Amino acid sequence: MKKIRWYITLLALLFSAQAFSQAQCLLFDMSQREPVFQSGEKITYTLSYIVAGMWVNVGEATFLTTRKVENRRPIYHIEVHGKTYSFFDRIFRIRDYFTTKIDAQTLKPFYMRRNIDEGGYRLTGFGHYDWDNSVIYTTTQRLDREQPARRDTLKLTPCTFDVVSIFYYYRSCDFSQMKERTPYSVQIVMDGKMYDIHYTLIGKEVLNVRGVGRFNTLRFSATPIAGTVFTGKERISFWITDDENRVPVYIDAPIRFGSVRARISNWENLKQPMTSKL
Repeated sequence: MKKIRWYITLLALLFSAQAFSQAQCLLFDMSQREPVFQSGEKITYTLSYIVAGMWVNVGEATFLTTRKVENRRPIYHIEVHGKTYSFFDRIFRIRDYFTTKIDAQTLKPFYMRRNIDEGGYRLTGFGHYDWDNSVIYTTTQRLDREQPARRDTLKLTPCTFDVVSIFYYYRSCDFSQMKERTPYSVQIVMDGKMYDIHYTLIGKEVLNVRGVGRFNTLRFSATPIAGTVFTGKERISFWITDDENRVPVYIDAPIRFGSVRARISNWENLKQPMTSKL
């Protein structure tokens, strides 16, 4: 359990290690589309881990969206807080924070930050997107070791996001253009590196979320990046609401040391009624 990186666990649905040469990137002119989210939206997930054959709730993650004006520019400021419950703090304390700022018209990111504090492993990272010059400037530093910050300049493509901004961009995309059983790709920047991400729409499915109810959903599949948590051979499944909100409601992720799940537990201030709930 000590080797679990919760920021990867929660957002691992975005990762894929296999290079599908035929995969295409779906991009949309968001200036012609309204975002499916709004200022004040708050979504909370319960995180569970399998212990001795039983699922145990070990923590939660909360996503909060705020619309602001920064330098005369309308933006969405999105914050993600992840933590273990107090009982599990004694075993392996986690306090993670992610934030991204995205343009309110294009939904493209221009700033990202993450602070990781996981059982003694502490890391901070920043990223500033320069779309005019197609580069992103990143800074990454381990805080639990005496080492200098690492600075990198990476090339941007139109399909580059971070692990939070992609969540909101693709919620607002035109799903009618997405074909079932067809791989699609994007790029994710993290820790001064670029990762090719591949995902597939499986189809429609009615899903029961424990403690919340049944939902009409769209099911997706992805293969994670091989590393300390994943072997790269697992298939991660995630489900989003089949309504105008496009809210992820469930994630099922087999890992090297068992399995983890994230299920929606509460939502506030959605832009549209949750019509997918049965």
